Amino acid sequence: MVILLLSSLPLMAQLERFEATIVDAKTHEPLPFASVYASQKSSTISNAVGAFSIKCSPDAVLRISYVGYKTIHVQASELGGRVALEPLANQLKEVIVTPIDLKDFIRKTTSETRRQLRKNEKRKSSFFYRQTTFADSTCFELMEAFLQAKSAVFLRDLVLLKGRFAGIQPDSLHRYSFWTNFFIVSELPMLTRYDYHDNIGVKPLVRNYRDYYDVGYDIMGDGDDRILAIQFAPKPRLWQSVLAVTLYVNARTHLLQRMEGEVRNVNVVHKEYVVEEVDTGKVVRQIKTNQSSTFHLTVNMTEERGFLEVQSVYVDQQFMRYGKCINTRSIMFNVDGMASAEGGRKMWNYGDLHNYVREQGYDQQFWHDNEMVRRTPVEQQVMEMFESQNLFGVFE
Repeated sequence: MVILLLSSLPLMAQLERFEATIVDAKTHEPLPFASVYASQKSSTISNAVGAFSIKCSPDAVLRISYVGYKTIHVQASELGGRVALEPLANQLKEVIVTPIDLKDFIRKTTSETRRQLRKNEKRKSSFFYRQTTFADSTCFELMEAFLQAKSAVFLRDLVLLKGRFAGIQPDSLHRYSFWTNFFIVSELPMLTRYDYHDNIGVKPLVRNYRDYYDVGYDIMGDGDDRILAIQFAPKPRLWQSVLAVTLYVNARTHLLQRMEGEVRNVNVVHKEYVVEEVDTGKVVRQIKTNQSSTFHLTVNMTEERGFLEVQSVYVDQQFMRYGKCINTRSIMFNVDGMASAEGGRKMWNYGDLHNYVREQGYDQQFWHDNEMVRRTPVEQQVMEMFESQNLFGVFE
């Protein structure tokens, strides 16, 4: 039995919904996955187009932050429709009084990362998960779930608490493709070796990283707020799975704040359904293969609960199939403080999240009440279409 309680729901009648879009003050480009924090029971992130929605009291003070930008505080009632964040200025390395010893800095960052992991290895959080799949511009699948995971430094040991999905066949070929275990890309131990099952062969914070990477850095901001953006560029001809990323690290504390880039050559399970017309009628044939792919990802960290843990993970992957561009995206958002859970089902790396959800069944009222991350216009349109056709909970 699964119990998922949103502790903020009894207060909703006293709260109001506030919406805005977060943009770069200079370029006016949207800032996706920025943090919007009112309290431990009221927080969210902006979506892929920079928009967010949050329920809080009108006098609540929102802290809006994005790594590499100046944090601002604004009262909810004065929010307006757009929030502009000023980017931190890049410092010239030539004028720094005390030059950065990059090798020593990476060593200290690795040590602090491992310390955080050892100290908080058993800490857990609840997460909201949304996954969408497109064939060219048509969204043909939507998955939402509440999960639980160990969250210090990187995600692991995912447990399904509550889920739903719906899908349609997107083209005249009567076939469509999706990843059965796309969720594990969010769970990869991305930052340091630490006695866990490891799907990444090469990553930045290991002792011999110079054997695999060319490394450079930029300095953002000044004083105690300085951030080092360390670029790890894989050396040519690496055949194994590898992280090609930029790590954003607090220059004073050596705590990770953000990682963005891509993970290359990762094997995940790809499932394809083909609907064929035969003499006896329609027959559904299933093809399952392992496929190596490249995934673009953004990971944001938080220290709201007093230790370094994952706040959000965004993954974007695409490939060509039957003349169409198949694009799958997912967002994982830490809702600890808003949700608590008991029970659930552990999800294995080669499991199918669709099957886990199918076995659990569909609770329409629960999902009507719980939107943790604002949907993009396309996601909202697809959601309304799936709901109007009663596709959620129909898993044939």
